[in-house]
Amino acid sequence: MAKKNKSFFKYALLITSCLFSFSLIAIWITPSQAGITFKPPVTSAPSRSTGGASRDGGSCAIGKASKSDASIVKLLPKSNIGLTTEQHPSIMVYIPATTAETAFFSIQDENFNHHYQTTLQLPESPGVMEIKLPASAPALATDTTYQYSLVMICGEYLEPDSPLVSGWIQRIEAKKNAVNQKPSVELASKLANDGIWLDALSTLAQLKKSEPSNQSAINSWQQLLNSVGLDEIAQQPIVN
Repeated sequence: MAKKNKSFFKYALLITSCLFSFSLIAIWITPSQAGITFKPPVTSAPSRSTGGASRDGGSCAIGKASKSDASIVKLLPKSNIGLTTEQHPSIMVYIPATTAETAFFSIQDENFNHHYQTTLQLPESPGVMEIKLPASAPALATDTTYQYSLVMICGEYLEPDSPLVSGWIQRIEAKKNAVNQKPSVELASKLANDGIWLDALSTLAQLKKSEPSNQSAINSWQQLLNSVGLDEIAQQPIVN
């Protein structure tokens, strides 16, 4: 009987040890290892949104983004709107191979009031272009929805058939404990889970540029874009 009790004790000890090990593994798994996924908020783009589809390349000799039919691709979820807590957020757009050298960028509110506009230099090679609103631009107001547009300048002037892409952004109040946090995969994961798309994306973009060999940031960038159906763009580089 004592021998059976001893065997049972060893078996119970082994099971307990395994369960403890599994608990430690669960604790050690970081958001980057578990995967990063965007959780869409309730917010949706205004009804007057056209969906942000781009026009034909025309005289810009635009290439295609792999199998995508769009010449320029906005990096937004399917709702066509991205949330931010920043007064001057970054907006991401995929720019394909093109002969155009400049583009016209503008932001207006729902009432068609102009908020900001400028001419941008396009990258020399195809990739994801980060458009950072400068500190000199008017700050975005909280709980206000804005539409942005990027139009390629194919010739000397803008033309009716110039290729363009547009989307919506909305600024919300940041949580007190989320202000001025250092960019990290963990921060991006939390922002994505909270539905704050623009900030999650720009956080990972910062990491990819500052730490090119950070495989966790690279994987998280691809996972985040894949989670909203931007699989092909996820493989593209971030260009200046």
